[in-house]
Amino acid sequence: MGATRVQTDPRISRRRAAVQRSKRRRIFIGLGCALGCAALVWTMFFSPLLEVRQIKVIGAERSGVEAVTAATSLLGEGQNLLLLSGGEIEERLASLPWVSDVKVQRSLPGTVKVEVTERDPELILSLGAARWTIDDRGHVLASGEAEKGLPALAGIEVSSVEPGVQLRTDESRDALKVYRALPPSIKEKISALFAPTVERITLSLQDGTAVRFGAAEEIPAKVKVLRSLMTRLQAEGKTAAYIDVRVPTSPAVSAAGEGAAPGGPSPTTSPTPSP
Repeated sequence: MGATRVQTDPRISRRRAAVQRSKRRRIFIGLGCALGCAALVWTMFFSPLLEVRQIKVIGAERSGVEAVTAATSLLGEGQNLLLLSGGEIEERLASLPWVSDVKVQRSLPGTVKVEVTERDPELILSLGAARWTIDDRGHVLASGEAEKGLPALAGIEVSSVEPGVQLRTDESRDALKVYRALPPSIKEKISALFAPTVERITLSLQDGTAVRFGAAEEIPAKVKVLRSLMTRLQAEGKTAAYIDVRVPTSPAVSAAGEGAAPGGPSPTTSPTPSP
């Protein structure tokens, strides 16, 4: 007697076929993802499109393009564009004396743009016969005078000076604090700034006037009085031997060859204080 053949329900057959198709689809999707990942990895790490081909340095007028590119070994042609550490590059370049800020941008194909913001030379630090160019925060930018016509900062003692360091003595800190607070109309008239002590900050103007500023206290009030007195002297066509704003509520002016203002200190004929 022959075996009886059991007929499979059509719904089960369709279900099995659907399962097989789903498995094949998952396999194809997995293979596609693997190939896509492999292509992405190749593009990121081996594609010539991401090799550094060009380095653009902007704003390094005083630092120099060569010094900027040499400050970090990470900026080299053939390096992978995506693997460059912008933060590390910025940190290394910030160690250059003139560099105040750095921005690193990457763009295809293979271009790295380094935008440098440099510090402005403001004063010449005078230490005996030595001269150093500094900014208004006390950063030493270069040895010698990088720019002519800058006022001198003198009368302070510094143990060691070299490009890249920042002056941190109390005298230099307070003197520069006063200098930063001055309006451009007064800054452009200064020939020297003396700070033998924190209480004896003095400005020497180009016309020979000595401005006794005193300590770096009540700075806005002192600057306001100083500007008013200088404006009045200019309007009257007079030159002062000194202007004393150490006590802003009781300033004193001594015109050349005249006595001091009432209540002020004794007149002086020395236009430049000894540092």
